Amino acid sequence: MKLFYSPFHSFIHKVLVTAHEGDLWKDITFVPCFPFKNREGEDQGDAYSIASLNPLDKVPTLALDDGQVIYGSQAVVECLDNMSQSGRHLYPASGPKRWDVVTRLALADTIFETTVQLAMEGWQPIEQQRIDFFKWIWPKIIRGCDSLEVSCKNGFDGFDIGQAAMLHAISYMDFKVNFYEAKDPLYPAFNCFENRPNLKAWWLDSIQRPSVTSHYNVDFQGDDSASFLQQQVQEVLEAQKK
Repeated sequence: MKLFYSPFHSFIHKVLVTAHEGDLWKDITFVPCFPFKNREGEDQGDAYSIASLNPLDKVPTLALDDGQVIYGSQAVVECLDNMSQSGRHLYPASGPKRWDVVTRLALADTIFETTVQLAMEGWQPIEQQRIDFFKWIWPKIIRGCDSLEVSCKNGFDGFDIGQAAMLHAISYMDFKVNFYEAKDPLYPAFNCFENRPNLKAWWLDSIQRPSVTSHYNVDFQGDDSASFLQQQVQEVLEAQKK
């Protein structure tokens, strides 16, 4: 199968964590996708587009060997977890524990998504930034981090998909690394661990997992060219015709 994803490893990818926890890396062709990138300063238009596979033209997108395509990060991680070969599953069976896990998954994913929105708004010249937008988003992120602090204080029964999503969201909050020089007018140096000791302790322990160290702050090794990506897209399209 093929995983079309952003090869920036300055933050933790919950999809890669899930694949590693399920011992699936050997079965995956990792296909770098750069939705915002102009290679070598030249505008290549749709060179990195995967719109023919995913109408949203977004990563992550997973293509199975038979040509079936799964997109949306929550759908991708559930698919990968379902195929786990390690004997471990990050989704508990149906019941209260599962609903707690998938609720934390939704919370962490929304924190990540809103953080990305802040970064994109922060790319704008200061005089063009919508201050009301920042005032609307930030309370959501702060309350979300407070909720995760409570969850970490209560503890977890093993590693789950909610924690994989927490790793993803929190790692992206490193403003100096992942905000790409974005200027935030309200919290330019936000530290999600400040006054949240349980969240910090959980973080320091969890980033030692092999599924995290396998890629976190490790440069991508492989072909990241547009031609390689389009070759993989064509192989998926051919599989769909069979």
